[in-house]
Amino acid sequence: MRVAIQGTRGSFSEAAARQQWADAEVVACREVGDVVKAVREGRADTGCLAIENSLVGSITPTYDLLQEAFGDSKLYLNREILLPVHHAILGVRDGSLSQIRRVLSHPVALGQCRSWLSQHLPEAELVSSWDTAGSAEIVGRENDPAQAAICAAHASQAYGLKVFEDRIEDDPTNQTRFLTFGSERPATSSTVPQKTSLIVWLDHRPGMLAAALQAFAARGVNLTSLQSRPERSAPWTYRFYFDVEGATEDPRLAEALEGIEALAARIVILGSYQAWQHEGKTASPAVMAPPQQRPKPNLPLFDRAQRSEGTVVRVGSVEIGSGRPVIIAGPCSVESAEMILETAKAVASAGADLLRGGAFKPRTSPYDFQGLGTKGLKFLAEAREHTGLPIVTEVMSWEEVPLVARYADMLQIGARNMQNFALLRAAGRSGRPILLKRNGGATIEEWLHAAEYVLAHGNDQVVLCERGIRTFERATRHTLDLNAVALVRERTHLPVIADPSHAAGMRSIVPSLAMAALAAGAHGVIVEVHPDPDHALSDGAQSLDLTTFARLAEKIRSGEPRTAAL
Repeated sequence: MRVAIQGTRGSFSEAAARQQWADAEVVACREVGDVVKAVREGRADTGCLAIENSLVGSITPTYDLLQEAFGDSKLYLNREILLPVHHAILGVRDGSLSQIRRVLSHPVALGQCRSWLSQHLPEAELVSSWDTAGSAEIVGRENDPAQAAICAAHASQAYGLKVFEDRIEDDPTNQTRFLTFGSERPATSSTVPQKTSLIVWLDHRPGMLAAALQAFAARGVNLTSLQSRPERSAPWTYRFYFDVEGATEDPRLAEALEGIEALAARIVILGSYQAWQHEGKTASPAVMAPPQQRPKPNLPLFDRAQRSEGTVVRVGSVEIGSGRPVIIAGPCSVESAEMILETAKAVASAGADLLRGGAFKPRTSPYDFQGLGTKGLKFLAEAREHTGLPIVTEVMSWEEVPLVARYADMLQIGARNMQNFALLRAAGRSGRPILLKRNGGATIEEWLHAAEYVLAHGNDQVVLCERGIRTFERATRHTLDLNAVALVRERTHLPVIADPSHAAGMRSIVPSLAMAALAAGAHGVIVEVHPDPDHALSDGAQSLDLTTFARLAEKIRSGEPRTAAL
């Protein structure tokens, strides 16, 4: 294997090439552009260039070269190499450390060894050079015992020098990341972790970069690096370099790239390549390829025949679907830290299993209270810390899934969003259990197929929630469809619970509807509870006060007659 590197013999680039190909024939090049030229002209089979250092950051000449060299030519990234960077100080063979008066090296290497130099050679002149190995070459050629070079220890063999001391760097965790490339597109593998690098040009308008990032986040694609570089043809505009996990053939990444193509003025895929693995160790989760979508099954994934024993959904230590009725309780909206903590302590003491509360609230009128947003999520998390109750809270859009999933133990898809398919897909990829409410105008078939969207993205932790349907009746807010509870128990292995609060719209009949739903076979209930319902900022009319909830919870826990599990 002929490998072109930027640098000379004894450089870290040579060490990276030989780490991957022990018997490589190294083609030394002065500049990064010469490395590309050597590959294009066939003087090298592959090129190896440093792209990023764990302490210093981006190596900008390489980033700039990627656009120029890869944008319009048939070159492809094919491999990633991580090289531990350890510095040594080298001098002539018959010299000694005490004789050194001048130390040559690349300015970055001098900076990374500053503590050692100040302690051992405080009077020495520090001389910046174009390359660490090039400094060793100068010291070897001039054979001056007053001169030394800071470089890789293996450079001593190339230039006949002596290692006075090895590993003199201030931070032993220092690493440099290299990318290799060639003229052939590499084959990708579903068994080996992959990465993809791309350049994106975005219009200079508010939110464009955020939209591009969300295209990855919403589809569960992990972003491992983001860099920006000035666009030379248009001052004060920028191009963006993305490194993401997975190959372009992966369904999630392919879908994300389609979304970005629709946003971007231009996009260049630099290549999908093998992420670094060494000494039999598997790659970290940051570079693991995303799982493939499942093929279409013969039966829907929600069908009871898929799992006749039924699915048990676990939210923290709580099991939904195991036979014991689960009680989820809390306010419609989180109104303050004090209010949610008071409610959480009360419902926990009464026997609730999970705490519900809206941080983001969809309201019919845009002028009604919309929730506290992120602050509400933090208040819910604090209540969980005090009570131990897992949190169930609503997520309203696919863009919010990563944020809400960071705080919540279970994501609620509200009735208005039951057929928001982008949200369902993002929720399915979130790794969190999902509470899927039935839309007031949806058929049972539509409800189950909404659950299929989550299941199809690898998440079988779905709980269905019947919360009432619209009928001609106006005495109540909605009509609780107990037919649906019983029928869904027959048709799917997924647990089903009921929301009597939203069905009733009035607190007086909520306890009766809750018990009726359990009698019909529901695995639990979710009810709205507020310390002062008459002054609640949302849905106060259907919220139970703390005393009434305690009586309902006691009634449920007493095991009053209800139907046996189907």
